[in-house]
Amino acid sequence: MGDSIEAIGHHIATMETRQLHQLLKLLPSRSEMASAEMVMGILIYREIELRRQRGTGGNVLPFPGLGTPPIQH
Repeated sequence: MGDSIEAIGHHIATMETRQLHQLLKLLPSRSEMASAEMVMGILIYREIELRRQRGTGGNVLPFPGLGTPPIQH
Protein backbone atom coordinates (compact mmCIF):
# COMPACT_ATOMS: atom_id res chain seq x y z
CA MET A 1 0.00 0.00 0.00
CA GLY A 2 2.87 2.35 0.74
CA ASP A 3 4.16 1.95 -2.80
CA SER A 4 0.72 2.86 -4.16
CA ILE A 5 0.50 5.99 -2.01
CA GLU A 6 3.99 7.01 -3.09
CA ALA A 7 3.11 6.48 -6.76
CA ILE A 8 -0.03 8.59 -6.37
CA GLY A 9 2.01 11.30 -4.64
CA HIS A 10 4.49 11.33 -7.52
CA HIS A 11 1.66 11.58 -10.04
CA ILE A 12 0.01 14.42 -8.12
CA ALA A 13 3.32 16.29 -8.17
CA THR A 14 3.25 16.23 -11.98
CA MET A 15 -0.25 17.71 -12.24
CA GLU A 16 -0.97 21.36 -12.89
CA THR A 17 -2.25 23.33 -9.91
CA ARG A 18 -5.52 23.93 -11.73
CA GLN A 19 -5.98 20.17 -12.10
CA LEU A 20 -5.29 19.65 -8.39
CA HIS A 21 -8.02 22.12 -7.45
CA GLN A 22 -10.45 20.45 -9.86
CA LEU A 23 -9.64 17.05 -8.37
CA LEU A 24 -10.26 18.37 -4.86
CA LYS A 25 -13.71 19.52 -5.95
CA LEU A 26 -14.50 15.97 -7.07
CA LEU A 27 -13.53 14.42 -3.73
CA PRO A 28 -16.16 14.22 -0.98
CA SER A 29 -16.00 17.10 1.50
CA ARG A 30 -16.09 14.55 4.33
CA SER A 31 -14.49 11.15 4.04
CA GLU A 32 -13.95 8.27 6.43
CA MET A 33 -10.70 8.11 8.38
CA ALA A 34 -7.94 6.31 6.46
CA SER A 35 -10.09 5.98 3.34
CA ALA A 36 -8.60 6.31 -0.12
CA GLU A 37 -10.42 9.64 -0.54
CA MET A 38 -8.91 11.00 2.66
CA VAL A 39 -5.38 9.94 1.69
CA MET A 40 -5.79 11.44 -1.78
CA GLY A 41 -7.10 14.69 -0.30
CA ILE A 42 -4.16 14.95 2.10
CA LEU A 43 -1.67 14.38 -0.71
CA ILE A 44 -3.35 17.02 -2.86
CA TYR A 45 -3.51 19.58 -0.04
CA ARG A 46 0.17 18.98 0.77
CA GLU A 47 1.19 19.48 -2.86
CA ILE A 48 -0.88 22.67 -3.19
CA GLU A 49 0.55 24.04 0.06
CA LEU A 50 4.09 23.15 -0.97
CA ARG A 51 3.63 25.00 -4.26
CA ARG A 52 2.07 27.98 -2.52
CA GLN A 53 4.96 28.24 -0.08
CA ARG A 54 7.55 27.88 -2.82
CA GLY A 55 5.83 30.58 -4.86
CA THR A 56 5.97 33.06 -1.99
CA GLY A 57 9.56 32.25 -1.06
CA GLY A 58 8.58 30.21 2.00
CA ASN A 59 11.45 28.33 3.61
CA VAL A 60 9.79 24.92 3.84
CA LEU A 61 11.20 21.42 3.50
CA PRO A 62 9.21 19.34 1.02
CA PHE A 63 7.32 16.24 2.11
CA PRO A 64 9.19 13.13 0.96
CA GLY A 65 7.63 11.27 -1.93
CA LEU A 66 5.71 14.18 -3.38
CA GLY A 67 7.73 14.50 -6.53
CA THR A 68 10.43 16.68 -5.04
CA PRO A 69 14.03 15.50 -5.17
CA PRO A 70 15.59 14.55 -1.82
CA ILE A 71 17.88 17.10 -0.22
CA GLN A 72 21.50 16.22 -0.91
CA HIS A 73 24.15 17.15 1.65
